[in-house]
This record gives sequence, structure tokens and C-alpha cells, in this order.
Amino acid sequence: MLSPYLALLLFFGVAPVLYALGLSFMDTIDWVFWGFTNYEFVLQDFRLVESITNVFQYVAIWLTMMLIGIGALSLMLDALSDRSAAILRTSFFLPGAITSSAIVILWLFLLDPAVSPYGSLFEALGWENRQQVVSHMGYPMVFSLMAYLAYSGGWIVVIGGALKGISTEVIEASRVDGANQFQIATRIKLPMVWRSLALMAILSFANGIQMFVEPQLMALAGRQYSRPDWSVNQLAFQYAFNLGDFGASAAMSTMLLAAAIFISLCVVFGTRFYKMD
Repeated sequence: MLSPYLALLLFFGVAPVLYALGLSFMDTIDWVFWGFTNYEFVLQDFRLVESITNVFQYVAIWLTMMLIGIGALSLMLDALSDRSAAILRTSFFLPGAITSSAIVILWLFLLDPAVSPYGSLFEALGWENRQQVVSHMGYPMVFSLMAYLAYSGGWIVVIGGALKGISTEVIEASRVDGANQFQIATRIKLPMVWRSLALMAILSFANGIQMFVEPQLMALAGRQYSRPDWSVNQLAFQYAFNLGDFGASAAMSTMLLAAAIFISLCVVFGTRFYKMD
């Protein structure tokens, strides 16, 4: 039963990573072995530190929004009737069915006070145009809101499934003991689904540090919004398709993957994620 997944993982996951790893040790212009020269080159790029800072600011804001927002919404939905909860989960899931590129284009309108349904709020804050809205909110916050609305619906469904797996006998016993809805949610349900929330955090972190689409497509709003080196993945893109240096691009991509794997493993083993209760 695992063989189809393993085949796809091999051809579209493991093989490209091994190819990029080998490429990172090559001078892809003269096709000679360079050792760690590509890694030294990209680490000396003056834009790298700022790009890393931008990405981690975005990830910190986004993960906080995901853990608090999705955790709270999932617990509240689980307290409703099955029919009402199903309707609301579907409404939360629908925005996530839109691709990231479409989400960015939609947000370019939402951030413009002239056409946004939140225009009156922006005007009350003294933000008269899109540039003022973006500059006051900051790119990390803007991208976090985009990502939250794009991915939260799917995770609400996943966490909702985990909550439905809790034994009804446990919930009934807590009610008999006098627990109210808030106590049941925070003291019974939340501790029993923390692994699902931890999994969401791990996968979201791995996805977040590889962000590319959102800052890349902001240029559609105008040249003043263009940030071609805002994220680390954009730097790798610049090396490959602007400079033609695929070895340097592969080196940066490999380091980014290694960082994601290392931090994810620290979270997994630090939280004893796979320990059976």
C-alpha cells in the first residue's frame, strides 16, 4: 500500500535532492568540480542575512497565528452540532482551495483602500493607498495573513478530525464531573490533540522557510513593491535564472533544506512526538 507513495517520493523528492546536492559541488559554467566553493560564495552574499531575517519574522508571525487561530477555531467548531460545524469547516476550507498565486492577486485588491471592503478601516487608520497599507503592516505581516487564509482551512479540517477521534466517554465523564465547555476544550480536548497541532507546526515551518510565490508576485502591484531578494528561495532563483549559476542556486537550496530538516527534527525529538502514551 505504501509503494505508490514511495515511488513518487523517490522520483520527485529524493532524486531531485540528490541531484541538487551533487550540483552544489560543481561549477555549472565550466562543469568542473569546485568542492565547497559554491557554499562559500552564497554565504558571503550580503543579502543573505537580511533574507533569513525576513523569512524567520514571517514564519514566527505565521506559526503563532496558525497555532492560536486554528487551535481556537477547531475547539469552538467541535463544540457545535455536527451539521453547523461541517458547514463552517467547509466555508473555512474553500479559500485554501485557491492557489497561492491567486491568493496574492486577491490580496493586491484587498490591500488597496480604493477597492477593498476594508477601505473604511484603512482610511480610519490614515492609510490612503496600497503603499501606505503595506508599509505600515510590513511584508512579514502581509504575507502571514495571506498564508493563514490560504492554509488554515485545510488544517481546521485535519484538527477537526483529530477532535472527533476523542472518545465520547471521556467527554461525558468530564461533564459528569462538572466541567464546562471551556474546561473541556482546554483541559481535555487540547492535550489530546497536541500532536496534530505539533505536526501542523512542523509542516508549516518547513513550508514557510521556503516561501517564494508571495514576495515574487508582489511585483504585479508595481515596481515599488518588487522584492526579488526578500526570501532565501528568491535568492536561489536569482542565482539560477538571472546569473545562470545553477551550482550556487543548488548550494543555497541544499542549505535551506538542511536547515528545515534539522529544526524539524529538533522539534520532533524535543517534544517526544512519537512517544506512545
